[in-house]
Amino acid sequence: MDAIKDLLKNRYVLMGLYLLGCFVVCKIIGLIFRAAGKKGRVGIKASFTKGLLQLGVIIFTLVQMAGLSDTIQKFGNTILMSSSLIVVVLGFIFQEGLSNIVHGFILAVFSPFDVGDQVLITVGGETISGFITSMTMRHTAIRSIIDNGEVIIPNSLLDKSTVKNLTNQDRVNKYPLTVSITYEQAQDPVILEKAKQIFMEEIIKNKRTIDTRTDKKEPVFIKVDLAESAVTLTSFIHTNTAMENYYACSEIREALLARFKQAGIEFAYNHLQLTGSVEMTTAVKMPATPEEDSAFFGPGKIE
Repeated sequence: MDAIKDLLKNRYVLMGLYLLGCFVVCKIIGLIFRAAGKKGRVGIKASFTKGLLQLGVIIFTLVQMAGLSDTIQKFGNTILMSSSLIVVVLGFIFQEGLSNIVHGFILAVFSPFDVGDQVLITVGGETISGFITSMTMRHTAIRSIIDNGEVIIPNSLLDKSTVKNLTNQDRVNKYPLTVSITYEQAQDPVILEKAKQIFMEEIIKNKRTIDTRTDKKEPVFIKVDLAESAVTLTSFIHTNTAMENYYACSEIREALLARFKQAGIEFAYNHLQLTGSVEMTTAVKMPATPEEDSAFFGPGKIE
């Protein structure tokens, strides 16, 4: 027991213990928020709070370790004795470091967007379209829909930028999905009704779609339009996120390919059909022997 007490009096041992404790506590905080994320979507506030707690633990550890060093203590006392140095140091910190934290705090409190939202951001003259993936004390990460790359924007710049939240336009994302069938088949009411029924079934069956009908016995509305070369069937696909809507529309189209083929329903597409007769021209037979050549071209010397 005495050996342990003597060991704890060693400042280097204590510094090591502080570092180890800081690492363990930061990991525990990360695991807690990760577990919360598995139960539900982790928002901007939670993401920022995690970073704030971890930063607090790191600052506390550094302060405790500084107290164990005589050199650092003397340096700190010297700084505290000089008000001009304090102003310079604090000004530099707020400009370079705490600026992102302060603006990140503002974004977290007012929440103009959340993790998973689709946004259109204009920063530095460049327009970025994508989905919010995370937010730290320093920056916010956006997954671009153009090249699927991750764009990192400092919180100080993001707070001063123009942000258009496309998700807030409608919390339930909806997109019109249109398929086309031929006029020849659409003019048969039985086939048209069968096509609408299959379309409705695949919309309801898809695991990503949201059924917005108040009365589940009512059919899903399928709009019928007369296009130039086809009869179109259109219905809104409702999902929780824009990305799910993208996948849901693709899955429904793929299912309709198989279901329509099985039901004998043809998709409309542009194709070329030739009608009428084709006039045949008699080919001229060219001479194959010298005698035939003389008769064809007239008398003369053939070399």
